[in-house]
Amino acid sequence: MFAITLYWVELSPWSSTELAKYNNGYGTFDMKSYDVHTVYNVLDQMKPEGFTIYERYFIGDYLFILALGILQILILLHAFSWSKSRLLRLFIISIPVARGLCDILENSLLLNVLLTYPQKHEHMVTISSKATYMKLHLITLWLILFLFGFVVKRVKPLKNLKISSKK
Repeated sequence: MFAITLYWVELSPWSSTELAKYNNGYGTFDMKSYDVHTVYNVLDQMKPEGFTIYERYFIGDYLFILALGILQILILLHAFSWSKSRLLRLFIISIPVARGLCDILENSLLLNVLLTYPQKHEHMVTISSKATYMKLHLITLWLILFLFGFVVKRVKPLKNLKISSKK
């Protein structure tokens, strides 16, 4: 499922790359820093076909949010398989869940802005921008957690090996 949704948002006829052909190379807002001025400047310059592509992009992106969330959770659970702490497992699962919720909020607000354009919803864009900011930071936190869990998982057996060899 992840590969299909990744294809949808990155390489399909409804991808961010395809959308960039209709909005002067900007693509989508979801992995960038943006503000009200930027959003409406891009939408003001977007060709009509771009609106249709962007609407279809959101379908794939909602599915991508789900697929990425499942993948992130499974990867973290594997990286932290050395831990028996239920609290730690709940914490590491909460990071991809929070990222997904920020992503859903971002998408929903941006889709509403897109569907009601040229009407302006400055508050929606501002909240969406903050959700994007949080999402990007949660992705960074996820990566840090993954690296930590992976390193501890690799070091733990070596530590036990050193202790065992001294006997």
